[in-house]
Amino acid sequence: MLSKNSYIQFDNPFISLLSTGLDSPIATYLIMKKKMDCFSLSFLNGGEKIEENRNKIIQVGKRLVKLTQRQLRMHFVDYDRIAEQIQTKCNPKLTCVICKRTMILVAKELAKFYNAKSIVNGDILGEQASQTLDNLYVVNQVNREIPIIRPLIGFDKLDIIKISQELGFYELSLINGPACGFNPKFPETRAKIKEVIQSEENLNRDSLMKEIFDLINYIDFFPDKS
Repeated sequence: MLSKNSYIQFDNPFISLLSTGLDSPIATYLIMKKKMDCFSLSFLNGGEKIEENRNKIIQVGKRLVKLTQRQLRMHFVDYDRIAEQIQTKCNPKLTCVICKRTMILVAKELAKFYNAKSIVNGDILGEQASQTLDNLYVVNQVNREIPIIRPLIGFDKLDIIKISQELGFYELSLINGPACGFNPKFPETRAKIKEVIQSEENLNRDSLMKEIFDLINYIDFFPDKS
């Protein structure tokens, strides 16, 4: 749980939405190597196996610090309960889009807390249901305050795999860990903002955000100067 005592000052900080996939570690690396420190934010799922995902992302974090020699604070949210609320209370086909909007909202509040000036994620245009141009537009509408940087937006997946292998992230991605169990069978790829907002009205957004921030825990990693 974050409190006033949780605050720490980093140099040129940014928020990164960091997952166990191939894309977000590379996106985070590209910005960290610009001499920027990172506050990462990871939404964990997996039920009884959730610790497998936490440990997997921690290994990614350690690799990022070793490669860039920058500071990193990793934030974790046990997200199963939140995702279940979104899936059951909202239109199921919009689960991915509403989850992504929720994550951006949390990242925005985290940016305000740490005085970070940007949010970074690993979106690749068309790679997943939430990453079509229509859906990215809908996701963006939830945040007009903090710039969202997508370093990989035009990359090809084969390019990502090659870079991941070169940087040592690919082998980490192969570590066992549960996949998201909330993906709809038929996700919406051309979401409409009015439809999404209407569906989100079934959520108590303030209560949901409070629940998420009560769940946040973090761990710090600093470069080895020896």
